[in-house]
Amino acid sequence: MKRLFIPSKENSYKPLLLRKVALLSYTIILAFVNTFGGFLGIPEAMASSITSANIIQLTNQERAAAGLNTLSTNAKLTAAAQAKANNMFEEQYWDHFGPNGETPWMFISEAGYAYVYAGENLAKGFRTAEGVHEAWMASPTHKANIMSGKYKDIGVAVVEGFLLDKETILVVQMFGNLTSQTFSPTVKSETEEVTPPPVVKESGEIKSIRIINPRTGDVIDDANTNVKGETTNITGDYTVEILNSSSLVGETTSNSKDWEFDKVTDWEEGEHNLQAQIKGQNIKSDVITFTIDSTPPQIEQASLAVKRIEDSFELSFSYSPDITELKFVTGDKTFNLELSENHIATLNIPKQDIGDRSVLMATDNAGNIAEIDISEYFLEGDEVKNDWGSNLILWIKSLVGTTDGISLLIVGFVFILLSIQVYVFWKKGKLGKSVGELFTVGAWWLIILVGVFKGFGGFVN
Repeated sequence: MKRLFIPSKENSYKPLLLRKVALLSYTIILAFVNTFGGFLGIPEAMASSITSANIIQLTNQERAAAGLNTLSTNAKLTAAAQAKANNMFEEQYWDHFGPNGETPWMFISEAGYAYVYAGENLAKGFRTAEGVHEAWMASPTHKANIMSGKYKDIGVAVVEGFLLDKETILVVQMFGNLTSQTFSPTVKSETEEVTPPPVVKESGEIKSIRIINPRTGDVIDDANTNVKGETTNITGDYTVEILNSSSLVGETTSNSKDWEFDKVTDWEEGEHNLQAQIKGQNIKSDVITFTIDSTPPQIEQASLAVKRIEDSFELSFSYSPDITELKFVTGDKTFNLELSENHIATLNIPKQDIGDRSVLMATDNAGNIAEIDISEYFLEGDEVKNDWGSNLILWIKSLVGTTDGISLLIVGFVFILLSIQVYVFWKKGKLGKSVGELFTVGAWWLIILVGVFKGFGGFVN
């Protein structure tokens, strides 16, 4: 094993896994996997790096930095985005408007979202959520959607499949507002003249502090939510301490009537009793009680079943009591499922309405959304397919990996070997005599590295 990895007298200070034959083998493997990986069932892209939650988080971070309202995840917009992605794969197009007259507004309306304002961003071929977001922000029209004060809600779908004969990841981002209310940035620009607040005399005035967000009774799906509040008749710099059930959580400073506390780490799941107080003074807010619920709702996959009945399919499954909304998206169609007291949902879907992709979506009372791809459940004949089959396929697929994963593994492996060789030569004083050989291997590694990362980009629309 030493001869394979570490330079020594036994291998003439040339590890077998860094010789020309080995480098040629790595090159052949990389070329074969990246050229024919799709035919072998190895996905090209690392879909796990792009998720709906990541896209929404990046969007809200951008808006918050500009003083805009953050957007709430909306199940109807999420269903609309999923339906749009499915439709693009089924009809094989890449545009806001489909070949059969499909429009973004059609998908939003059919999902049951009665918008006053609505918008759509599209992306394909990216490998990371950051890459998608950066490309959108570099495009004036896409940035205008992300930074618009007209929107209150957001829904995102991330779907992998073959589009125009190439395996890719589609990202659909839908924006909406059910009212005519709009929002303006609260962050002042650097060039804007700021008028200092008037000096308030303390004599005869009452000092107070209160928490304005979250509010008592709120159920919040964002475990990293900030605590916001305001003070009255507090002047100059002051420090606000945040207590949770009388225990100090942290503090924040401010010099205006508004203050905001970022816990940095997530709030624990469950109920919290918060109180704010001015440090060093007996000025406290009322206690507010809110609940963190960031756990997605549960659909019992063992209960999932799809049965063929004449010219339709019957879908049935059990779900958790906290679910407030169920939707079934297949192709470009969206079906609403009725909730029942026994927490068992059933739906009959005409066979002709079943698309290539079928997704079950559940929303709980905190706004968390769970998505389950059940495309494989719809089979010809009267066969019933339960979840173990699809889970087995996903498990095998995860073992095989992705072309990107294999490429990065080889590049990382060679880098480790090269680092070991440099270290050994340095320790033995042979580094100067081996510069040429190390340069050759290093140049090969750099070329391969650039080639691997060359595809880490995509297109927006």
